[in-house]
Amino acid sequence: MNAHGLISDEWLVSYAAGALPDAHALIVASHAHYHPALQKRIDIAEEIGGEIICSGDKADISPTLLEDTMAKLESFPEAINNLQMRSKKNTDTDLPECLRDYLDDNLDDLKWRIMGPGMKQVKLATGPKGEKLWLLRARGGTKIPQHDHNGLELTLILRGSYNVDGHDFMPGDLEIADQDIRDHQPMINEGEDCICLVVTEAPIRIQSLMGRMMQPFIGL
Repeated sequence: MNAHGLISDEWLVSYAAGALPDAHALIVASHAHYHPALQKRIDIAEEIGGEIICSGDKADISPTLLEDTMAKLESFPEAINNLQMRSKKNTDTDLPECLRDYLDDNLDDLKWRIMGPGMKQVKLATGPKGEKLWLLRARGGTKIPQHDHNGLELTLILRGSYNVDGHDFMPGDLEIADQDIRDHQPMINEGEDCICLVVTEAPIRIQSLMGRMMQPFIGL
């Protein structure tokens, strides 16, 4: 599979139900920021979920549930304050709001680490099944090392653009690649840096010897 943002209804329902892993949920929410039609599909999935919940059997709820919940929140004021401060640090207005809230700083202020010629990365999170959420920054004209996939890879373009097999991926586009893709090699278009939000479910298979030697150091 190698396509522009073909997110299945199954994924959208899982997202609406809060059942997607955090990394996948963030990339779906960020992608929806660019595409009102996709956001509408999510809204519909959430409405259907709400109807299902409302039509189910009613459960007994403690009359002190609200007070108990507020008491627990008040016992963690430092954590709440840290979360509020974190959400105000990023002022990149071209980014989806959910991603701005997630990031500690503006893109240019993050601690980018070199991962190869013309490429840098920021590791954001590792999920319980080994999936990795990270940012890629590649200079215009850079050719990404040729590679295959051991699992699903989701790449959301935030700035700049790249080309794969004659198809341009622009800001807001989501490239979906999996084990069926061979010799995957995006070419960064000339001009501004291309910055992408990426989820990889398994380590990629870099084809060049030098790339394979560096792979343990880049952690992907």
